[in-house]
Amino acid sequence: MFFFLSKTLYILLMPTTWVILAFIMCMVWKKYHQPFFIAGLAMLLLFTNPFISNALMRWWEVPPVRIATLPQYPVGIVLGGLTTDQEPRDRVHVTGAADRVLQAIHLYRKKKIRKILLTGGSGRILQDSLSEAALLKQILLQANIPARDILMESASRNTHENAVNSGMLLRDQYAGERFLLITSGYHMRRSLACFQQQNIAIDAFSVDQRSEPVIFTPDVLFFPKAEALLKWEVVIREMVGMLTYWVVGYV
Repeated sequence: MFFFLSKTLYILLMPTTWVILAFIMCMVWKKYHQPFFIAGLAMLLLFTNPFISNALMRWWEVPPVRIATLPQYPVGIVLGGLTTDQEPRDRVHVTGAADRVLQAIHLYRKKKIRKILLTGGSGRILQDSLSEAALLKQILLQANIPARDILMESASRNTHENAVNSGMLLRDQYAGERFLLITSGYHMRRSLACFQQQNIAIDAFSVDQRSEPVIFTPDVLFFPKAEALLKWEVVIREMVGMLTYWVVGYV
């Protein structure tokens, strides 16, 4: 039920849903053809405006911090959600969120984290497929990270379970320590809230930033771009996730 409600709310709040509904009403409700057409066009221009969508993303994302300012942590926690179920299966396929694991490698090399905890179960269709943590471990091993410095949590299916399962592992082996959470900037608010709900002492290290520097040029201020619509969808998805997690007590 929780999954169904969250997905339904997400679909209803999508900008593309609003625009499509406005144009459908424009065709169906002839009496109010003009107002619905104007509303649909206005929403389309709003949601595809790169300046506005970038401002939204900059507001939502947890900003990154400089590596030099970080103390040393016993464990850096890398959240999953970055591998894909693509062919061929002779390699690990990743999305743009691969910055999560790449920055973890960099932090390890800089001696800012002593171990890397990979958290994430199987998001693949086949039940016998490897967990995401196991797939990401292959990347770390290929990057010459020693196996002794790689921890895995392979049962979680969402951010809440990432926090719960990681917390059990960390409290058992690193009681009283503080950890570094490594995930995408747009995903950090919900992730931090989940880990804090589990009473885990945690600091944020945002990666995979989707926002860009503020630029006041005509192409950014006035010309629509499809990428702008994607930023809206990412932020709304995270807002819906935060709301549903709050309702059920995950944050």
